Amino acid sequence: MDASEVVSVVAEVIGWIALGGGLVCLLLALLIRLADGRWLPTEAVVIDQEHGATIRWFAEGAFHQRRLSDEERAHVRHPEEEPAYFKEREPDRLRLHESPPGRRIIRNVGLILIGIAVVAGIVGLVLMFTA
Repeated sequence: MDASEVVSVVAEVIGWIALGGGLVCLLLALLIRLADGRWLPTEAVVIDQEHGATIRWFAEGAFHQRRLSDEERAHVRHPEEEPAYFKEREPDRLRLHESPPGRRIIRNVGLILIGIAVVAGIVGLVLMFTA
């Protein structure tokens, strides 16, 4: 076995492993996205009252509101225009923070692994046709 055959075999093994791992990561990211849904940005207004804080926002052509817990109110920095995120299919649901970065990280790892698999496949093809 010469060096090009060894590199070709190593590239193929790396390619298959990266392809499998990448597909698993992308599938996991898709399942997380389906379970959590899509959250769209909006501006919300926090109104402090004697019986607690209320948050109001505009989404899907209508105004919505809900009570804020004391913990949520403690994290509000700009009551006049607090950045918030509402659920696309359920505009009555609101969160005051972006989605956790886990889904984006898993998706990016999956894309990187797919890229490695493509590069390994190209290396294997080039070595196959040059040998």
